[in-house]
Amino acid sequence: MIIDYLGHSGFLVETERALILFDYFRGDLSVIESKPAEKPLFVFASHVHPDHFNPIIFSLAGGGRRVEYLLSHDIKRKASPPPEADVAFLDANAEYVFDGLGRVKTLRSTDQGVAFFVDAGGETIYHAGDLHWWAWEGEPEVWLAAQERSFRSETEKLAGERIDAAFVVLDDRLGENFALGASLFLSLCKPACLLPMHFWDDPGVVGRFASLPETLASGARVIDTANGTHWEI
Repeated sequence: MIIDYLGHSGFLVETERALILFDYFRGDLSVIESKPAEKPLFVFASHVHPDHFNPIIFSLAGGGRRVEYLLSHDIKRKASPPPEADVAFLDANAEYVFDGLGRVKTLRSTDQGVAFFVDAGGETIYHAGDLHWWAWEGEPEVWLAAQERSFRSETEKLAGERIDAAFVVLDDRLGENFALGASLFLSLCKPACLLPMHFWDDPGVVGRFASLPETLASGARVIDTANGTHWEI
C-alpha cells in the first residue's frame, strides 16, 4: 500500500488494484497522473464541510481513467456533480460493495457526514472524516459526556476489523484534550499504522501524540504526517 498525504485530511492511497482519494481539500493532485492508468480511482468525501469536500474533485472525471465518486449523503443536498460523473451517495451505518474496490462500511460522524472503513481486497483502510471525540474546553459536562458516548459507540463498530492504515483526527484546537479521540481509537481498534490528520496550524501535536506513554504502549506505528508526505506500508 502506497500513501501520499495531500494535506489536512486528504490522502491518496494506492492498493494492489485501485487508487483511493480521501477528503481532498488542497494539495497537488498531479500525483494521480503518475499512477498506473489501469487502476480505477475511487474518490471519497466524508461530508460537505469545505475542508473535506472540494468540488474540484469532479474535474478528475472524463479522462482515460475510470473514476467513481463515493460521497457522504449530506453532500447530495449541497453539490451538483456533472452529469458524466459516476456518483454514489453513502448513508451512515451501512455497508456497500463496489466493483474494483471492495467492501465499504460507513460510521456516523460525531460532527457531520460519515467515516469510512474500506476493505480493498484485503488491504484495509479507515478514514475518520470528522468522526472524533470533540472534547472542546468550556462546553457543558452533559454535552461532553454525550460526545464521548457517541464517539465510543461508533468506534466500537470497528473493533473486530483489521486495520492496516487509519487516518485519524488529531486537532490542536482541543487544547489539552487533543489526544483523547486518537488514544481511544488506538485502544479500541488497534490499527497497524495510524496517520494523524486535521491538525490545522499546530503540526507539533503529531510528535506530542507519538511520544505519549499510551501511544508507545499500543504498538501501533504512528506515521509522522507533520514532516512527510509519502510512505509505503
